Formats: sequence, structure tokens, C-alpha cells
Amino acid sequence: MDQCPFCIIAAGEDPEVSEVYRDDDVVVFFPREPATLGHTLLVPKRHVDSVWDLNNDEAAVLARRTLIVADAIRDALAPEGLNIIQSNGEAATQTVPHLHIHLVPRTTGDAMGPIWPTEAGIDERAKERACTSLRLTILAKASKSEPPLAPEDRRKHLDYIQAVITRQSAASSSAKSWLLTILVATFGFALTQQSWALATIGLCATVLFAYLDANYLKSEKQFRRLYNTVARSSRKVPLFSLNPGDAEEAVVSGDEESRSARSRIRDLWKQYVPGRDVWLSWSIAPFYAALITLGLVVLVVSASATPSSSATPESVDKPICPAVTPTTSIDSGDQP
Repeated sequence: MDQCPFCIIAAGEDPEVSEVYRDDDVVVFFPREPATLGHTLLVPKRHVDSVWDLNNDEAAVLARRTLIVADAIRDALAPEGLNIIQSNGEAATQTVPHLHIHLVPRTTGDAMGPIWPTEAGIDERAKERACTSLRLTILAKASKSEPPLAPEDRRKHLDYIQAVITRQSAASSSAKSWLLTILVATFGFALTQQSWALATIGLCATVLFAYLDANYLKSEKQFRRLYNTVARSSRKVPLFSLNPGDAEEAVVSGDEESRSARSRIRDLWKQYVPGRDVWLSWSIAPFYAALITLGLVVLVVSASATPSSSATPESVDKPICPAVTPTTSIDSGDQP
């Protein structure tokens, strides 16, 4: 089966496409055979066959992006009018089975011509039956649909997430402050007391705090993604949810018992060990690399310092002058 041409464009793998705009959700580009000057296509990045396969969040994103592109066409090209066309199924002239929206600038006498028949010839009874059936069906579906999210609830949700992000950032700053206090004590005493053991303790503390700080940053990045998801409504997130996983694609892992030990270890590693992008971030790599380098220098200096050796019996200097044993010569004539 041939790959979807719009999926290739969404992946950025079509070098010939005239791309206008892209973001995390949609791609906007010119078709190869435009109907009018400025004819633009807007497609979701996720492969969706038709409008019936969209979820509510994707539909909301497409509606907002369509308004943005429509405003841009009006400001940039100043057309007399604009057709927004979205077709589903072969009977509706959908030629590519990937949902797409046509935005066609119109001018009087352009090549598009009229797009509606002058007379459809539909019986009035048939129109009435269709209207009744459609009305009842919409009412039934509307009663089952979720109520729209109030703007005030969205703002509160964003405030809660922002509070968590602020706490994560404050915890990271606090960890750095505590570490500097510990290192001043351990490295200072290691140099003055020539103790490599204290220098080793300081190095271990640096590695431990680097791991904690990296996890703070990892958590902060996850909550920022959740914030962006809620703000843009790019995915359905439960109201007031503080679970960063709600902003991620659901991963189907299959039966828990059938998973290999290697895959479980990989999942645990991803859960507890920050990724490379976190370790190489400006708030982790430069700060802790400098402290670890300093710790290694202190360790080498303290370990290479030679303490004064204790005196041994062989090393005791002999007296310069030999000991003089006093002798007394007593003349017998001096005796009383």
C-alpha cells in the first residue's frame, strides 16, 4: 500500500512541497495544482481519514488554525471572497484519504466558477423528513456530549500547573544552594586537613545533588508540556489534572505478563533516569561539571599531600658531643 502523500508532507519528507506553515498539530501548504492564486491546504499531522475520525480536541485545533490561515489570506492577498471546503469520501470528491481543508481565495470571474447547482430538485417532503431525522439525531448526540470547558476553569487549571512548575524551579534553586554550603565545608576541610576522604564525600554529594536537580528539571519540563497541552487544547486532558502523562500519547504496551524483562528495565530507566536533553541543559551540565572538576582537583591535591613521618629509633640524631663521664682523682695527701 502506498504511503499517504499528506503524511509524507506532515513528516517533512517532501522536498517539492510549497510549505506555508507548520506547528505541532497541523501543516499548511500549497497544492501542486491550485484552483486559484493562494489556494491553501491545511492538514492535521496525525493521519485522519475523514471528519468522522476526529476527536473533539483535534477538531478544536483545526478550527482555530483554519481561522488563522483565513485571516492571513485576507491580509496577505486581499481576495474578494473565500471558500473553505472540507470533503469526506469519494462521492464528495475527496481524492486523498487524509482529512484536509481547502482555503480558496475567490475573485469575480476566477477559474473556480460556481460551486453550487442552481436547482437540486429535492422534494419538500423529503426535506422535511431529513430535517426531522437530523434534528432528533443531533439532540441525542448533544445530550451525550461533554459540556464545553468554561474559560474560568481552564484558567484555574493552568494556574495549578504553573504553581507546580514554580515549586519545581524553587526546589532546583534550593538544591544548588544546599550543595554549595556542603561543598564549602567538605572541600575546605579536605584542603586544610589534607583529607582525601572529605574530598570524596564532597564529590559524592555533588553527584547526588546533580541527580536530584536533573529530576527536578525533568519534572518541570513534563509539567510545562502539560501546561502547553491544556492551554492549546491539543489533547483531551481531565479537568484540573496534574498528571503530566495526560499530555503524552498513550502507549499500548500489551499484556503486562508478556513483556520482557528488558522492556520493563527500559521503562524503569526512563521513569527514574533523566534523558540526555536534561543532563545537557544549561542549568545542569555547566554548573555540576564545574563543581565535579573542582572536586577532582581537591581530591588530587589532598591525596598527594604527604603528612610528616613519625620519628623512628634509627632516625634519632646522636648527640654532637660524646657524653663525658665525670671522674674524680683524690690524692691521698689531701685527705684530712
